[in-house]
Amino acid sequence: MLEIDPDTTEFDLDILTHINAAFFSLFQIGVGPDTPFYVDADTVWGDFVTKVPKPILLDYIFMKTKMVFDPPTSSPVIDAYKDRIAELEFRMSIYTDNGGGVVDG
Repeated sequence: MLEIDPDTTEFDLDILTHINAAFFSLFQIGVGPDTPFYVDADTVWGDFVTKVPKPILLDYIFMKTKMVFDPPTSSPVIDAYKDRIAELEFRMSIYTDNGGGVVDG
């Protein structure tokens, strides 16, 4: 999703560091396992256990990583990313707090 050739490995450490920071943010809002989750080159999506749908997690991790690894150059786009990240954090938090279901009322 970051548009980097899979054969290019020069940025692997940087990208993994930013991905792990995003996973720690998820941990802090109560998404995922009871202990912090970290990825490495051998991690697969099935290792991260949560009720939040995978597409939402992909969107969140991508945006959080993109914002620090290769941020947009346009202020309106940066603001849109920040707004989307905040919305996803709010929605995942609500979803998790309600047991993976919808809020009544």
